Amino acid sequence: MYKILIVDDDQEILKLMKTALEMRNYEVVTRQEVSLPLNIDDFQGFDLILLDIMMSNIEGTEICKRIRREVSIPIIFVSAKDTEEDIVNGLGIGGDDYITKPFSLKQMVAKVEANIKREERNKQAVQDFSEVRRDLGTITFYLEERRVCVNGQTIPLTSREYDILELLSRRTSKVYTREDIYDEVYDEYADALFRSISEYIYQIRNKFAPYNIDPIKTVRGLGYKWHD
Repeated sequence: MYKILIVDDDQEILKLMKTALEMRNYEVVTRQEVSLPLNIDDFQGFDLILLDIMMSNIEGTEICKRIRREVSIPIIFVSAKDTEEDIVNGLGIGGDDYITKPFSLKQMVAKVEANIKREERNKQAVQDFSEVRRDLGTITFYLEERRVCVNGQTIPLTSREYDILELLSRRTSKVYTREDIYDEVYDEYADALFRSISEYIYQIRNKFAPYNIDPIKTVRGLGYKWHD
């Protein structure tokens, strides 16, 4: 049984979301308040997190930033903030999907299922693929663990950032268009903005910058490829 954490300071929304997910046989834990300082253990042991942005004592985006180094499972933001800038920012700081309030419970359940299925497909693909380690210069992919290291140091990538980087590393000479990348990392129900691909690329580059490495090359007018 998959285990889901819902964090929202609206008790009625918590009850509705919890009931809808339990009807689909998910185990659901709800939290109406988040204690500070954050305890990383409160966010571990789950398969997915639904996270409200406008919390009373700390914004969901800030929670996401603080836990992302240790928590790689899908995080779906749920928020009344519905501008393009809000959505792109949420995806850029580590969110895997975004639901705007008000929303239908059917849509919420569909997004949860789509993100969990994507994680399962990724895990199965690794099991079916004999390669468990991929070395590209100073960068090493540990495919079973969905982990990337530079000279033994783990890079704290989100699930989507890892998917993009791993895709580009499969065929280092191939140029992937933004359409290619979008089709690979988003599911049928995702409504994330197309321009979020560029934001993910930007975040990946920032995380490799301290090592003076840029693993992604921009091919003007075409897309992106692995930077040899």
